[in-house]
Amino acid sequence: MKHTHTPGPWADTGHDGKDNLIVESETGSVCAVWRVNGYGCQVADTRLISAAPDLLEALQMLMPQEPREADSYDRAMWENARAAIAKAMGKGEA
Repeated sequence: MKHTHTPGPWADTGHDGKDNLIVESETGSVCAVWRVNGYGCQVADTRLISAAPDLLEALQMLMPQEPREADSYDRAMWENARAAIAKAMGKGEA
């Protein structure tokens, strides 16, 4: 699959001294999360954002392991994984 996003790894690098929490890659800034009413929730957001390339890669690596036959719980799990990959690749709902 072709990736159009900034290659990982991404890291939560803290704040920029203003009101932004920054996520960066080796090639520069990926995004800034605006801090509202303190610090707590947005730190969790930047950690999740910084893990996104790793999560996508892990899901993509798991897909060849999908069993041919699965019960309904397992089928739902694999469908969720496919939907998450599609969303991350811009092929699903945004």
